Amino acid sequence: MLEMLLVMGGGTLAGKKLAKKLLSRETTVGKLKRLDPRIPQPPKLWQRVDASYQHLFQTKIDTLFGTEQRSQQMQEFSGQYNDKEADINRRIGMSLVTTKLALLGALVYQPLSWVSAAGLLFIMGPLFKRSLHTMLRERRIKYRFVGALSVLSSLAAGYYVVSSLLSVVVFSAFKLAARTEAYSQASLMNTFALQPPATVWVQVAGVETEISFADVQIGDIIVLSAGQTVPVDGHITEGAATIDQHVLTGEAQPVEKTLDDPVLANTLVLTGKIYVRVEQTGNDTAAAQIGNILGNMTSQRLEHEARSERLADKLTFPVLAASGLAMVTIGPAGAAAIMNSGFGSIMFFSGPVSMLSHLNLASHHGILVKDGRSLEKLHEVDTVVFDKTGTLTLEQPEVSHIHCCADWQETDILTFAALAEYRQSHPVAKAILTAAEQHGLELTVPDDAAYTVGFGVQVNHQGKTIQVGSQRFMQQAEVAIPPMMETVKATCQESGNSLIFVAVNGQLAGALELQAQLRPDTVNMVRKLHQRGLKLCILSGDHRQPTEHLAKRLGIDDVFAEVLPEGKADKIRELQEAGRTVCFVGDGINDAIALQQADVSVSLRGATSVATDSAQIVLMTQSLQQLDQLFEIAYGFNKNLDQTMRMAYIPGTVLIGGVFLLHFGMTAALVLYGGGVTAAMSKALSPLRQLSKTNTKPSLIHRVTRQ
Repeated sequence: MLEMLLVMGGGTLAGKKLAKKLLSRETTVGKLKRLDPRIPQPPKLWQRVDASYQHLFQTKIDTLFGTEQRSQQMQEFSGQYNDKEADINRRIGMSLVTTKLALLGALVYQPLSWVSAAGLLFIMGPLFKRSLHTMLRERRIKYRFVGALSVLSSLAAGYYVVSSLLSVVVFSAFKLAARTEAYSQASLMNTFALQPPATVWVQVAGVETEISFADVQIGDIIVLSAGQTVPVDGHITEGAATIDQHVLTGEAQPVEKTLDDPVLANTLVLTGKIYVRVEQTGNDTAAAQIGNILGNMTSQRLEHEARSERLADKLTFPVLAASGLAMVTIGPAGAAAIMNSGFGSIMFFSGPVSMLSHLNLASHHGILVKDGRSLEKLHEVDTVVFDKTGTLTLEQPEVSHIHCCADWQETDILTFAALAEYRQSHPVAKAILTAAEQHGLELTVPDDAAYTVGFGVQVNHQGKTIQVGSQRFMQQAEVAIPPMMETVKATCQESGNSLIFVAVNGQLAGALELQAQLRPDTVNMVRKLHQRGLKLCILSGDHRQPTEHLAKRLGIDDVFAEVLPEGKADKIRELQEAGRTVCFVGDGINDAIALQQADVSVSLRGATSVATDSAQIVLMTQSLQQLDQLFEIAYGFNKNLDQTMRMAYIPGTVLIGGVFLLHFGMTAALVLYGGGVTAAMSKALSPLRQLSKTNTKPSLIHRVTRQ
């Protein structure tokens, strides 16, 4: 760019001086960048080339392994391209280059074959290193080691073109397996990280003083008002407030807090004013501890290998032993043929292809299975555990009954409540305002919205003082609760519902009964899962009574209530230690640890990002009805995989017998291998035949199916 200024200067002295000055400045900046590591360095040439190559692979090759619908779904929820898959892409490219060199060496110039051999040694080196590490550290041999040996044995026998093609095959199999695994760039640990305020108000000797949050010490008394996020863990020393702590506990409704009650960081003060004694700050708060658990947690799913890979690994020692015996009795040709018998590599191909076929089938039905291994594990699940709020029920409750006192009418009670909650946004307020709209009531702005400290709201309108809130709020306002309403309250508690009281001019006018609002498809979903013989449980941070009532309404077998986020994972672990294979369905931030712990994890589209990042499976239509279909797809996948694996044994068995009895060589090995791959792939692709007619732009998988 700057060199061009020398030309653009038109040869004038001023133009040349300006260009040289700028060029000198650019050179100086470049030297500073090289000297100071804090200054970002421009990408090197090879980095730019690699970035372009990876982009080409992602846009042109990766899309061939799935339907357009699944690709779109993965774009919504998947994260940064994984380093492991990027490395496989590079080695596929290098293998193709060595194949071309080997062909040129065979047809044009022999030394090019030696260059291709050197390239193959470089390409296969890391695979050998990892295989040796597994043998020495884990004391087991994986079939990937056989794949590397098959390439090198062909190379040693002088089959340069064949060995290069085998390298392409090996890494293509790894690529297929990688395509069934999910990666996310989301940092779950940071989801719970508190962003502390720059300053807070503290009470010192009865005087409120603003100080830097960094200067807050254990034992300080901080002052919090409505709308503020609690930045510490502690206990209330004075005041009262309504606090939304759904992020941590999953409770559907805000919680009333007063003297000596605990408060937690990351919760929100909705109404009131409180003085909190600081007990934990920073990384010691409950919210930060949850983040640490997520960051340090090793999910069982990451250690779980696909069944096709496990079966291939079991064949490693028999294949090596047979190849060694052939080397002694028949010679290198027989040993190389057995090494290329295709036992494991056919499984490496057909297993992931079968999985990809069913992943695309699931996507067609609105189910995104991010991690294919979970589809395999789902077939073993015998227990399904549901989060309550936001999963089985909606976060917003609904008004089920209106209880009236004296001569007041239901519409009067609802009108007063909607008037008081007009400017509120918490779930209870939304439930009241929704009920008012459903009754056709006209929502009115109060004349004087004077929100009181405590567990309710008080407004003045057209000469009336209206108070809406909990029983404790009514007691603070000295509003008498008649015996009849006490009876109603006891009945509500037995059914798991709650009451919101409404008073006018100091006299109780009535109460609104709130109940959890079920998702429309929940009852039918529970019935179908029970028909599959699954045990169903509810795991919730909400109170026991409403949780047990919900389980009774739905016919769910067991309940774990009043459980904090880290406790949810403990409950899942207890079930696993009792021999259960657990699928957990959740949608909230407070479900993240349990989603990580479960054998299979499911969330819903529209849930919090940490839930969809943690979950292996996302129900794209936000309908629990899809769970039954998900189990059906998992059953079909495992049945298809069984049939595909059986097909993989046939060519390898024939070849080994042929080597010892009929002295088969590499030609027979390649023919049988090709036949085995064709048969196994055909069976693995069979689920997609039902989708091929509905896709106008079929993927490579679809095109192979049609052929």
